[in-house]
Amino acid sequence: ATALKDFAKIEGVELEQTIAIGDGANDLDMIALAGLGIAFNAKPVVIQAADLSITEPTLSSVPQLMGL
Repeated sequence: ATALKDFAKIEGVELEQTIAIGDGANDLDMIALAGLGIAFNAKPVVIQAADLSITEPTLSSVPQLMGL
């Protein structure tokens, strides 16, 4: 979460404009803070906390989930 805040500040973007992708409980704060939280092959607690969940072997679907 701290790294995401720092990144957003450095890049001059609002946290609502960020995306966080994680798989474990250590990613929960970051996922909650981001504008879009994505669980990637994650544990159930992360899937419940995230906005979206990916259960495939790659992150190739992320641009589509972003609307690109």
